[in-house]
Amino acid sequence: MRFSDSFRTAVVALKTNKVRSFLAMLGIVIGISAVIVILSLGQGVQRIVLSQIETMGNNIAFIIPGGTKQEKGLPQFSFGMMTIKTLKNSDAEVLKKQGFYIKDATPLVFGTCILDYKGDRRKRDFIGVLPNYQKIKGNRILEGRFFTPEEEKSMKKVVVIGKKVKEKLFDKERTIGKAIKINRRKFEIIGVIEIEGMKDPTFDPNDRVFIPLSVAQKQMLGINYVNAIIMQANSAEVLDPAVEEARLILRERHKIRDADKDDFTILSQDYIASSSNLIAGILTIFLSGIAAISLVVGGIGIMNVMLVSVAERTREIGLRKAVGARKKDILIQFLLEAMCLTLFGGTVGILLGALGSYLGGLVIGKMLGLKWMFSISLTSVILAFGVSTIIGLIFGIYPAQKAAKLSPIEALRYE
Repeated sequence: MRFSDSFRTAVVALKTNKVRSFLAMLGIVIGISAVIVILSLGQGVQRIVLSQIETMGNNIAFIIPGGTKQEKGLPQFSFGMMTIKTLKNSDAEVLKKQGFYIKDATPLVFGTCILDYKGDRRKRDFIGVLPNYQKIKGNRILEGRFFTPEEEKSMKKVVVIGKKVKEKLFDKERTIGKAIKINRRKFEIIGVIEIEGMKDPTFDPNDRVFIPLSVAQKQMLGINYVNAIIMQANSAEVLDPAVEEARLILRERHKIRDADKDDFTILSQDYIASSSNLIAGILTIFLSGIAAISLVVGGIGIMNVMLVSVAERTREIGLRKAVGARKKDILIQFLLEAMCLTLFGGTVGILLGALGSYLGGLVIGKMLGLKWMFSISLTSVILAFGVSTIIGLIFGIYPAQKAAKLSPIEALRYE
């Protein structure tokens, strides 16, 4: 019996029981589409994370208080950065003065506050910074200006608000020179800033305010330490030497002799990117494993359907053997039926997976306020077809062998 004839017979047999064939390959469709969606969205998330990390600047590193451990590329923080007092304002000054590869450094403190403008009260984050913060980060000034060194030293109550704060509190009203209360203290608005970055509904970088570091430390928080230091290297090429240089300077200042007892952690762009990729990779593998379970379930469903088909077509098998069909012909026919189910299910799964990836990307992109770049890797498509073929072979072999081993005489007697 020719292969084309076997294939045609397999297709006719599947068409005869359309509902059963559809239910049999439903598990394959769901499993393949889930794998495609997970891999596509996983790659999209990784691209977004990397693009957001790039907005930090390729010559920027963050220094946070508290030592960390790093096992297999994943950072494990030993303390909460908000309550450790190991970093001081003077650390940033010394880094800037003593560092050969370090161009600039600026300390930061964080906190939450209540903004009050004409009775409209809103809870927001504030950041206490020095004037050189704007020089390092290069954020876009939409209106007014950033505060000066003189204003910071004299603890003048001036504030630069984020773009989203202006939109929510002032709408189209002019803001420069207006007074706003921050934790019941009156501040003068001198600028409106726009920060590029991920627009997450739960954390928008433009929905916060910037005040002088001295005011934030002494009047808002009552502390003499900082929550972080942003360090800028002379160039991207010397970022690694700058990080190592900063590590040595801080160890000397903090009298640390054992590297395992560092009371600070330096996070460079590469460090954050590698950690983010590792986390995203682990999550993708985990979710893909869950999706693979549905493929196994789909394969079992196909095997059950084929076993039922063998039982229903026992007399047909006996008749074919009686007129000269070989054991090999019967085996190939039933294997082809199983593989047709899985390959067709895989094709439908890929199409549905592509649609799901596109729609999922649109939803995530809209939620984050970012343009999502839709893409499906060739690897995921090849993997889908490969898995479909393997499942068809594995779960189709047993029913096919059972059909091929039937005795013609016994099969013709079967009722």
